[in-house]
Order: sequence, then C-alpha cells, then structure tokens
Amino acid sequence: MKKLSLNFLVLLGLGAFVSCVSEEENLEAIFEQDRQKIETFVQSFDIEHRKETVGESGVVLLITETNESGRLPVNGDTVRVDYTGYLLDGTIFDTSVKSIAEEEGLFNPNRPYEPFSVRLGMSAVIVGWHIALSRLREGEKATVLIPSFYGYGTTDNGPIPRNSVLVFDLDVVSVTGPE
Repeated sequence: MKKLSLNFLVLLGLGAFVSCVSEEENLEAIFEQDRQKIETFVQSFDIEHRKETVGESGVVLLITETNESGRLPVNGDTVRVDYTGYLLDGTIFDTSVKSIAEEEGLFNPNRPYEPFSVRLGMSAVIVGWHIALSRLREGEKATVLIPSFYGYGTTDNGPIPRNSVLVFDLDVVSVTGPE
C-alpha cells in the first residue's frame, strides 16, 4: 500500500511539474528541436547549393538552381510552382509532378498535375511556403526546410504527423503581378 501511495505522489508531482511548463515554452522547445533536425538534414544534403536561412523563422532554403534575372515576387504576385513535399525520413506526402506521383503510388486521376498557383501573402497555404517563395526568383529551384511551427504545427494533417519538419523541393515556374 505504501508503494502504491508513493507511486501516486510521484505521478501527481510529475503532473504538477509538466503543467507548469507553458505552451510557449513547449513551442520554443519544439522549434529548437526542429532547428537541430534541419541542421542535420543540411549537413547530409549532397547536392550543390547555396544555403539561405530566412531571418529568425528557421526556414532554410537550399537553392540548387539560381536565376539572377528572374523576377522576385512581392505580396500579391502569383507564383506558379512545381513541388514535392516530404518528411525528413524521405516519405513523400504530396506532389504536383505526375511522374513522381506515379512512382510513389500517390497518383490521383481526379487531380491536375501542373504547377500550383500561390498568391504570395494571400493564399491559404502554410506560412512556410509564403516565407520561402518570397525569397525565390522565377526560374529558381530549391529544397526548402520548414520548421513545424510554419507548417502544420501541433496538428496531424493526413500523412503528416504533428510537429513535423516539412521538406519541399520547389521549382518556381513563373511569377506574375496582381491580376
């Protein structure tokens, strides 16, 4: 009986300690873990690239093809982009490229496979996309790593578990002004 009471007190104390950690502190801890995971990925990335970290966001662009003469989008511009999204373990969860969808068993005959249009700063895509696309010129390609906070955060989203760093291969096909 004493052992049961002691175990109960330990669990009660642990519960009180955990409840003292604020949600903000939890998010900061997750963000720091994401940054470490991203750095590990970057260190193993073996394609020639230029690395750019976007401010304090933690979003990292590994730019594999540059186009200095390409148009850099501003808020309100429409960016058409081919993409493949995957988790750090390589699991692909979505793509706009038909051949990749077919290879990965993700092909859906009821959806179009074409560059995806994003109205920068306005479209309902994850914030990490807006951050990344604002730094990529028309004609550029990059592998983009997005901390979970700027992806789906603490929410599961289909095949994407909560608190997942997201990786996207992005190919900016075109940038056009507001219509």
